[in-house]
Amino acid sequence: MRESKVLEQCKAIMEAIVKKGFTKQIQKRELEIVIILLRGMDKRTVKNWINTLERLGFIKPLNPFLFELRFENCGDLLNELVEKGQKKLM
Repeated sequence: MRESKVLEQCKAIMEAIVKKGFTKQIQKRELEIVIILLRGMDKRTVKNWINTLERLGFIKPLNPFLFELRFENCGDLLNELVEKGQKKLM
C-alpha cells in the first residue's frame, strides 16, 4: 500500500530537520524555516504544516517556542540519528 502524499512530505520535512543538525528538539523559528524552504512561506501554510506534523506524531510541543522531535514514523532516519546525535543545541 502506498503512503499518502502528506505523510511523504512530513517525512521529507523531518529529513531536512535532521540534515540541519536537529535530532531531539527544534525551535519553532527553525522549524518554520524548514517548512518555508520545502512547502512555501505563507503564514497559513506554515501553521498548517506545524499542525499536521503535530497531529501525525512527528513533533510534540514542549512550550510555545520549542518542539520535541519524534522519529517513530521515520524508521529510515532512526539509524542516521543514532550515528550522528544532535549537533545543534537550544
